[in-house]
Amino acid sequence: MPLAPADELPAAPGPPVVPLVSRRRLVGFYVVVLAAGLSLGLTAPLTAVFAVQLGASPFAASLSVASLTGVVLVLDVFGTRLLPFLEPRRSITAGMALWALGSFASAVAPSFEAMAAARLVQGLGLALYASAGPQLAIRLVGIGRVGTALGRFQAAMTLGSAVAPITGGLLADITLAGWGASGGLRLAFAVCGGIALVCSAAALLLLPTVRPRVRPRFTLPQLPGLYRPRPLLALGMAALGQGARGALAGTVLPLVVSQGMGLGGTVLGTFLTAMYVVEVVTMAIGGAWSDRRGRRLVVLLGTASGILGTAVLFLAEHHDSTLLLFAAALPLGLAGGSMLSLLPTVLVDLAGTPEVGLSATRLSRDLGFTLCTVGAGVAITAAEVPGAVGLVLALFVTVTLIMVVVGETRRHERDEAVEPVLDVGGRRRR
Repeated sequence: MPLAPADELPAAPGPPVVPLVSRRRLVGFYVVVLAAGLSLGLTAPLTAVFAVQLGASPFAASLSVASLTGVVLVLDVFGTRLLPFLEPRRSITAGMALWALGSFASAVAPSFEAMAAARLVQGLGLALYASAGPQLAIRLVGIGRVGTALGRFQAAMTLGSAVAPITGGLLADITLAGWGASGGLRLAFAVCGGIALVCSAAALLLLPTVRPRVRPRFTLPQLPGLYRPRPLLALGMAALGQGARGALAGTVLPLVVSQGMGLGGTVLGTFLTAMYVVEVVTMAIGGAWSDRRGRRLVVLLGTASGILGTAVLFLAEHHDSTLLLFAAALPLGLAGGSMLSLLPTVLVDLAGTPEVGLSATRLSRDLGFTLCTVGAGVAITAAEVPGAVGLVLALFVTVTLIMVVVGETRRHERDEAVEPVLDVGGRRRR
């Protein structure tokens, strides 16, 4: 039976199909996600520091960090009917291969401009992976358990990312003869590329091949069911909340630790690892809990933790206290876990279909990450580190107010249809 054209996708059809795969394929999926999290997170906190060592200003370094999600944003704007409907196994395989290529190019970049160009290649790879991973997670778990599906996916991603910062920090502190102060950073980017290549091969071998439900194609953004005041408000909330976490982990914390407090990459990596471990637990528990109790309470607890964490971070920088710095890891981890797993769940609730909801999530995330990261760079330039910390605090306060207005979005669980999926081995399973 031919696939329906993309513009015939209904705004709110019945329950989406829930294909089943063998346990081996399901375990393989989470192994790939964990490995991807390790690769994607290994150099994330080192990018701004590496850019500065290559001659960039703090503002230009923030632009380099933001350029990654800027590329993803452009692709997501014109790919709402393309990226979510590509076959996920191929998207993840190609996406991680491109991420590896960009990492290797960064490792040998002779200048900031060359490194920035390599980031654009990584952005293309990230766009492919980020569109396919959550879609596959929901199709394997089901629309009635969206919070669980996204929570587990983000938890597996962040579990890999939890190991990444301390690993990257240790690599960054290694001195390589002939490479100067940036030798360890170059080594970290090279290791990042190697892990991404392994992840790409694992995706090709372990993941199931899932039949797309509509024909993918380029088009202007189409998000049926979301062009109403409440979903649009939720879109803005998701952008600000995910952007706050992105700017915090990618720009604010690295510059607080390296420039504001004069500490090395090992301390930064250890702090981010501690924060990410808290995020993993928050995602794994909070997503499933929200399926039973509702989204609003979990989001509000997350923003309250974010407000507390940024206040402690400000005091740590002001008093140059490593103890206060690590005290901020718990509340910031609670906040980050809520922003990354629960705000996408809210959008899927309001959209009614995973494809539309996750397309909206990517648009809001990319826009939020890009604008908030650039905003953090502007704040650092204007008011140094305290200005960037104050910006993140204001973002958490704004998300709190919007969530109160949006209200509860959780739906009652519905019966789920089942559609066969073609396994990599060529057998159809139910």
